[in-house]
Amino acid sequence: MFKHILLPTDGSDAAMRALARGVELAARLGAEVTVMTAIERFPSGITASGYRLSEPQQEVPGLQAANYWLDQAEAVARGASVPCQRIVERDKPVFRAILDAAQACNADLIVMGTHGLGLMERLFLGSQTQRVLAHTHIPVLTLH
Repeated sequence: MFKHILLPTDGSDAAMRALARGVELAARLGAEVTVMTAIERFPSGITASGYRLSEPQQEVPGLQAANYWLDQAEAVARGASVPCQRIVERDKPVFRAILDAAQACNADLIVMGTHGLGLMERLFLGSQTQRVLAHTHIPVLTLH
């Protein structure tokens, strides 16, 4: 059935729940997993608080968070004896990073969480999960 499962994470509870279920599925199928996350930059180096950061300053917090999330994800896979690799995608919209990672690791399934955005959030922010679903031919299992 499925041989390679992509498990995107942003460190959220929803993503970690989906990751745990994806690892469980991989263990049952004898599949391997790739855990991935995306680092997005704010335009012109401006942070959410409005402070301007240089490119190197901006990269460090994002990379530290990405490595922390992927370390946690790899620990889940190790605990289930599931072969695991990791990918950090940079400077792309999140949905594009997920699709590129899926292609890079030859994933035949993507398992991802949904954050349960309300109607207003979906209208203004959109859903990365919806964007992945709209742009991929790979099966996607979404978990809330």
